[in-house]
Amino acid sequence: MKVAIIQEHVDARRGGAETSTLEMARNLAACGLDVTVVCRAQRNSAGSEPALDPPAGVRFLRVPAPGATKTSATRAFVYAAMRTVRDERFDIIHAITPCPTCHVYQPRGGTYVETIAQSVARGTTGIGRAVRRIGRRFHRRQRFLLQIERQLLDQRPAPYVVAVSEHAARQARRAYPTLPEQRVRVVFNGVDIQPLEANQARRARTQTREKLGIDPQAPVVLFVAHNFKLKGLAELIVAMGGLPQPRPLLLVAGRGASGPFARAARRSAVPVRFLGPAGDVRALYYAADLLAHPTWYDPCSRVVLEALVCGLPVVTTRLNGAAEAIAAQRSGYVVDSPRERDALCDALRRGLDPAVRTTCAAEAPALRERLSMRRHARELAELYRELAGGSAPGTDIDEHDTGCRNNE
Repeated sequence: MKVAIIQEHVDARRGGAETSTLEMARNLAACGLDVTVVCRAQRNSAGSEPALDPPAGVRFLRVPAPGATKTSATRAFVYAAMRTVRDERFDIIHAITPCPTCHVYQPRGGTYVETIAQSVARGTTGIGRAVRRIGRRFHRRQRFLLQIERQLLDQRPAPYVVAVSEHAARQARRAYPTLPEQRVRVVFNGVDIQPLEANQARRARTQTREKLGIDPQAPVVLFVAHNFKLKGLAELIVAMGGLPQPRPLLLVAGRGASGPFARAARRSAVPVRFLGPAGDVRALYYAADLLAHPTWYDPCSRVVLEALVCGLPVVTTRLNGAAEAIAAQRSGYVVDSPRERDALCDALRRGLDPAVRTTCAAEAPALRERLSMRRHARELAELYRELAGGSAPGTDIDEHDTGCRNNE
């Protein structure tokens, strides 16, 4: 069976969606499928394509998508990808970047309707929300992709929407109430991470703490993200300021401007270390005592699933689909919203209890298959086989009828 996965960017350094796409493609190929990732041809500052090798068993099909702006380049990619998959005659077209004529649409970062709504909702006041709403009007790339998504899911028959959590499925149904119920499937997210055996885990904990100059007995809270605001770093710092002295050390791994958060940590008397992008996140999972991910929006966070597989307790919010994998008081705690400072502070305090880490580590082996990308790919392959026997959903969308032109 020939499967095309449409994803504009495939550089895993960009973030979790790209990493998940590559892991998913590799595991689909391991299921015996002929997998091609259709992506945009990229040029670096020297004018050549970056050296990005496809996973084992997977082909990269790079389509030229020139554009003077991000919006025009994305627009060119969407329609170039549409023409490419038609010419290649794939059995299943699986779109992550929304694209006309796909059989399966998997918004790994959530639907664009929900992404925009959650971004606006983060404004804490009426004025703040209004400013965000106005700003979104000028985010033309996002507007273009939103219009493609709307036309894709409003057509009949609609493609199957594969949600990475029940939380994401509810969002999709709310965003598109006319979408037939049977067209929304939940295939819970998965991750590819190899947990360490007990002796290896202890050694990794000791070595990583020595490398970072952290006291072996000091409590450590880990935060991993590239979008500090969206993932709730400011709210986490405030909540940690409510913990009794001496407060845990906060390790922040990921890209982002640290200045405002460093100043907030000083005001709250929270010790913090900004590590930048982490080459080996797994080592940090074993060095820490708790992962804090008080996100404002996450269909199903990879970092939470990876931490659980490695036996690290997690504190997150109900706005994260990965919360569905957390067993209360055994593998972590879930609060309703990052705004709930007292609840978040209490969850952190309870999550730092050494007994919780011991219990979570004991539960981790049972979670490994449930949270694996291998299982995720198997369930997708089953859906593909189901669809292969029926007519292909999708219809032509006129690239001149999307309400978004090639300029910004």
